[in-house]
Amino acid sequence: MVVRFTGLIDHMLPAGEPPKFTFAPDTPVPQTRNFFVACPDDLLPKTDRSMQSPHFNAAASTLADVMIETAPAHGMTAKTGVSGAEPGRLYFLARSPIFHFPDWVEVELVLPEKGGDISFCLFAQSVYGLDDIQQNEKRTRAWIADVTKLMHGK
Repeated sequence: MVVRFTGLIDHMLPAGEPPKFTFAPDTPVPQTRNFFVACPDDLLPKTDRSMQSPHFNAAASTLADVMIETAPAHGMTAKTGVSGAEPGRLYFLARSPIFHFPDWVEVELVLPEKGGDISFCLFAQSVYGLDDIQQNEKRTRAWIADVTKLMHGK
């Protein structure tokens, strides 16, 4: 007989609310090592836990749809009804496979000022712990690779 405590663990380790990160070069980043950031170069905060996000010649709705579609393959579920959610922001909750530790992933779509390509800023942070052993970075890089593959096919 196998007993699963997944639902119980999820209640014991509540995710709370997302951090609502501000994307700008002068934004202070957490002192902990439990986050990862992806942004276009001009919005990227100063940290070694970051990467430049890709640009796509597509509509914002297409990019949002592809992100939502590919998120489950990376252990994330899209969350709606986040209090204080802003237009153009997507929220995902990731949970580690074994112990179900929660990580929030926030995405802000970055629309071009005129013409040009759409991009996004992303902030992924563990809810618990001071070091995520680069799990947010690994998940983010793999997810962005899948999103990029699909976006180039559209």
